[in-house]
Amino acid sequence: MSVNALGAVDLMFETIAPYMGFWLKGAALTLGLSAASFPICILIGLTVAFAAVSQARPVSLAAAAYINVFRGLPEIIVIFVVFYGSNIVLTISSRPLGFEVGGTDPAVAALVALSVQFGSYAAVIFKDWMSVFPKGYTEAGLAIGMTRFQVRRRIVVPLLLRSATPALGNLFLVMLKVSALASLIGVTELSRSTSIVAGSTREPLFCYLIAAMMYLVISAISGFVQHRFEAAIERSP
Repeated sequence: MSVNALGAVDLMFETIAPYMGFWLKGAALTLGLSAASFPICILIGLTVAFAAVSQARPVSLAAAAYINVFRGLPEIIVIFVVFYGSNIVLTISSRPLGFEVGGTDPAVAALVALSVQFGSYAAVIFKDWMSVFPKGYTEAGLAIGMTRFQVRRRIVVPLLLRSATPALGNLFLVMLKVSALASLIGVTELSRSTSIVAGSTREPLFCYLIAAMMYLVISAISGFVQHRFEAAIERSP
């Protein structure tokens, strides 16, 4: 690399260096938003999956409708509906009480939207595993006096989570990337932080290359954690 090129790179680094703290906050918010949404989406997924295989026809139909609706909607539409819809509901409900609320926090709206949307994806994963789940485990639990709820809590759910870990890990990585859409409602996560820094420094290519590296680092860390978790599960009895 020529001296001029090295000098240009050094100049770009000096230009963006003051923004690194702001950038890292955006990266932390991206990871935090996904990490907070993921357990909720798993809980929703388990609940909906059990509802989908329920003997009660209305319950199974409601679960199927939830899965089909949210799997068919683009994530950005769900984020907009939750954000603007919750603001409208809060305004209408608070008006008769004589005061106005400040509106929904964009980060909270994004968390709810991601949890609800990805809950439908998790439900499909769990439902598919339930279709091949050995009935002998359930029958054995019932035979020793467990209730159906106890069988699900102590036997079915742990085995489902264990079997579905690779698919859930991939789902988390998808959620991590989709969380960038939260920037469209004002959440200052990594992609929005990058856009702000790029506008301030007038170095869009360099800024987005750095953002790409940050996403890759976060994905690599998540993949490593997933791999270690899967290895620990395989070693467990």
